[in-house]
Amino acid sequence: MVPDPGGPAPSPARNHALAGELIINGQRYHLVPAEPGAPPSSEPASDVRLLTSRELQVVSCVCAGWGNKQIATKLNISTWTVAAHLRRIFVKLGVDTRAAMVSRCLGAVSLPPTP
Repeated sequence: MVPDPGGPAPSPARNHALAGELIINGQRYHLVPAEPGAPPSSEPASDVRLLTSRELQVVSCVCAGWGNKQIATKLNISTWTVAAHLRRIFVKLGVDTRAAMVSRCLGAVSLPPTP
């Protein structure tokens, strides 16, 4: 996943190229396949099956664009616990950013209701 430098809004001619786009907290990311030339998978990554039910709850909140404080409040846990869940999720999925995590889990989790 590559962050967009945030330039001007894309022209209509570029809209097709932005089909693999994800926006999290106002930051635009372009989704790219793991292997050059490989088509993006429509199936959720098999690593998602390694996540616990609580980790999946955290992932779904992150997918909804929530911050750690909002997640902690929603799940009645501390922000430290949210951060610990995120670290374990990152290791299990082999990612190092929230955006990469969302990309890997997209379609595997349902979004929670708005807080």
